[in-house]
Amino acid sequence: MNYLDSNPRVSWANAFESGIRTQATVDLAEMQEAQPVKGKRAKNAERREPVTATQDRVNKGGPGAAYGAEYTPVYSTIRRMERETPLLAAVGHWLCLADTAAANQHLDDVAEAILALYVAKTPEWTSYRSARKERVEALIQARMMQDRNDMDGSRPLWQPLEIAFYCREMMGVKIIAKNWIQDGWHREWSKIGEIMASLEGQAMEPIYKVIKQTNRLYKSAA
Repeated sequence: MNYLDSNPRVSWANAFESGIRTQATVDLAEMQEAQPVKGKRAKNAERREPVTATQDRVNKGGPGAAYGAEYTPVYSTIRRMERETPLLAAVGHWLCLADTAAANQHLDDVAEAILALYVAKTPEWTSYRSARKERVEALIQARMMQDRNDMDGSRPLWQPLEIAFYCREMMGVKIIAKNWIQDGWHREWSKIGEIMASLEGQAMEPIYKVIKQTNRLYKSAA
């Protein structure tokens, strides 16, 4: 029995890299996990308790089971997030999808959301010169890239030289690394990081919950 990875970002990625991504499988999971409708039962028919998609896969492999089928509950949760909380789903996709092209589809939505939250936390934003606003936007994308590349929290954080290099080479925006503290970029970087961490926490919370629930089921069925 394979347990789901306890790191919600890894489990998110696994749900999209396995063989479970067929609409039929996901629809089946959602139907089985929905509240069953009561109906008449034939006389003397055997009564069966409703079985969730997760339990079905734990016990039998489940209809439509395939490589990575244990991640079906995670995939179903993500699909619900796409419908109900699309911004948080976009954050999760950006941080977790190994396919860079697929992740990049969500870059603009996440960057715009971070900028909006940044502006809301920065009363002096209206007094910023256009050049400083442009640099803040470049820092947002640099922070997004740093956090995306650090899947398990083991990579060293970017230092001013690395951040300035990314902004110059990828965004065409010049930040002087040696003036990092003097120009106040350390405060901007920290504030952007707090916003990014908050969004990630919200996006990963439902995944963390389904991991705990599913692994508990797997353990009891072992």
